[in-house]
Amino acid sequence: MPRFQPFLARSISAADTDEVLQLARAASAHGIYVGNAVLAREGEVVALFGRDHLLGCLWFGPRGNLIVLESEPLDPELVAIAVHESRWPWRIALGPDPTVALLSQRVVGKVLVNRAQVYHGCQPVAVVHQKPPVVVRKAQHEDRERLIAATLELNRVDLKVDPHRVDRRWLRDMVDSRIGDGSTLVIGEVGKPLCKLDIGSRGAFGIVIEGVFTFPEQRGRGLATRLVAVAASDASTPYSCLHVAADNGPARSAYVRAGMHEVGRCRLLLLG
Repeated sequence: MPRFQPFLARSISAADTDEVLQLARAASAHGIYVGNAVLAREGEVVALFGRDHLLGCLWFGPRGNLIVLESEPLDPELVAIAVHESRWPWRIALGPDPTVALLSQRVVGKVLVNRAQVYHGCQPVAVVHQKPPVVVRKAQHEDRERLIAATLELNRVDLKVDPHRVDRRWLRDMVDSRIGDGSTLVIGEVGKPLCKLDIGSRGAFGIVIEGVFTFPEQRGRGLATRLVAVAASDASTPYSCLHVAADNGPARSAYVRAGMHEVGRCRLLLLG
């Protein structure tokens, strides 16, 4: 009897959508990006079909992100082959540990990060309301330079990305886009944000919080906890989550204080 079930990898059709959404829903926090993206028709999905049902899928997002979902453990080598044969570009992958670990051995180029990640999440009713409250606002154009600096520093410290290698035009465009659509939240005066986060995905499946950063001189005040708590308390979304390095104790403690708890694990791979 084979250890892994065989599967066929192919792009999804309209008829496959419901099965992919069911797979994303069953994956809980790890499936929120995929569920929201499929509903919004963003990115590309390669379905991994077994003999009579969907066993997994590969979602390739517009920002170079790859998310691997599996309903049961699949042969990591065959999944890695499916990723390669899809020809869709990616730079950062999140998925089951064995699969992503094997991808790291098959890639061409420098591996910047290869580590265990932990998902933290909660429903709005579970948020711990912080005292004293702080004013949380959407980022404005005047915040742009501070947000760029925050992103560069976060990438340098957390993802080992040399700031000199970041395309500044691309970064400005990304920051401007997030300011424009209201997906960056901050604490602090206009032009002088002290702490920020981004809503990386929002939809019927929930929200994914990204890019939480507090400027070094403002740390120790609980600003990240308060900002995450406000974002996660949005009653219009059913669930909020984020993922963080498993060994980042201070950040994980901050999210727990906001009312989140560990809801899953995966592996993160970032290419240079």
